[in-house]
Amino acid sequence: MGMIFFASPVWADAVADGRKIMTEGGGGVIACATCHGVNGEGMAAAGFPYLAGQGATYLAEQLKNFAAGERHNPVMEPIAKAMNPAQIEAVSIYLSQLPKPYDALALTNMVETYPDKSAMGAWVANRGDWDNNIPACIQCHGPGGVGVGASFPALAGLPANYMRQQLIDWKAEKRPAGPLSLMGDIAQRMSDQQISAVADYFGGLPAGAATKAAVTTKSGAR
Repeated sequence: MGMIFFASPVWADAVADGRKIMTEGGGGVIACATCHGVNGEGMAAAGFPYLAGQGATYLAEQLKNFAAGERHNPVMEPIAKAMNPAQIEAVSIYLSQLPKPYDALALTNMVETYPDKSAMGAWVANRGDWDNNIPACIQCHGPGGVGVGASFPALAGLPANYMRQQLIDWKAEKRPAGPLSLMGDIAQRMSDQQISAVADYFGGLPAGAATKAAVTTKSGAR
């Protein structure tokens, strides 16, 4: 069954149910807030990504992948397996409605159209590596890594270690390749150095307290 994305009593019930799962858990499912923060802001120091504002379709797909054993994490797999389809849908909808933990406009304004090519992470993120058929990350994930639509998540401010591990898993075919099988193919073309550099780049972008005043727009061809 497809997910419901319109205002209705069903939607309102899903949001309410999702809030309860997020904050209290239930039915053998621990509260998401335990690791991902009460507002879905994540716990960067522990490597737990933020979930607030990520697309509901994306979030539900990840939970289904964990439940099916197609994506691996010793914490998330048993939790997802304990969730029924209605719980997965509800918590995904609820999390998608939470305020994003970053200033999307400020991040968009800081796009480095022509970063220094010696800054590998910034270069691959914003320009790609077309010699190896690697597109710029922002082509799918949006300027500043703010995410695009329901299926391409925000990357800005996610823990670098978390992003690094996801790219390693894609490269090793240990995680489903995502929409159009893009990420599996892209990760396999990336060097280990590029993987670390891109993860550090997006992990270092301001999230949470980012404001226009705190973000510097960089430009100028080199």
